[in-house]
Amino acid sequence: MFTDFLSNLYCWTVIAAFTIILGILAVITSFFSANASRKIAKLWGGLIFKACRIKVNVKGIENITHDKSYIITSNHQSYFDIFILLACLDINFRFIAKKSLFKIPFLGQSMKRLGYIPIDRENLRNALKSVKKSTELLKNKTSILIFPEGTRSSDGKLSSFKKGGLNMFLKQGGMTVLPVVIKGTINILRKNSLTIHPGKTVELRILKPLDAAAEKGDSNIIIEKIENETRAILEN
Repeated sequence: MFTDFLSNLYCWTVIAAFTIILGILAVITSFFSANASRKIAKLWGGLIFKACRIKVNVKGIENITHDKSYIITSNHQSYFDIFILLACLDINFRFIAKKSLFKIPFLGQSMKRLGYIPIDRENLRNALKSVKKSTELLKNKTSILIFPEGTRSSDGKLSSFKKGGLNMFLKQGGMTVLPVVIKGTINILRKNSLTIHPGKTVELRILKPLDAAAEKGDSNIIIEKIENETRAILEN
């Protein structure tokens, strides 16, 4: 029991230290080089995984075309999803994240400087502004990542997609969706828990992109396909 306590304390100490140190460094470098800041974010995720002895298996890298921008969708099992996506998803992307995350000291300031986009789910007008800002990034070959479930799963199973946010993007036209599926982070850190379980193996699976135009503009069909495919992978 005491060993588990020390292990958990070590993981949280490492996460806090790397977040503060690399967060400050990312803010400073963002004034000079956006690319350097992205590399720091990637390093941040990777170092936390190494410190917590997390092994990541990545499948489907061949489905990424690096000269394209995507709407990236991911299921959401744990806060560790953020680390795995930053460390292992080799795409220039920005998160759309709930507004409350931007209030966390050091993390929030770093996210703002790195160009991550807060979305206010309680205010439709502000949410539309976030979508508009995101579509401008897409035009500049920067991908956008969203969690269609809206929040973390409490049991690792896929919650029904909240279609509103994803629909707002797809209705802009000309979008390509890149679904990714994360398996196993629920076993590292669960929702409403502070207990980290190190030494786990997780999987990041990159699926084949979906061209919105191929579905004749029916975004609901695309969302349903992504949700069904994601659920099938998680249940196997």
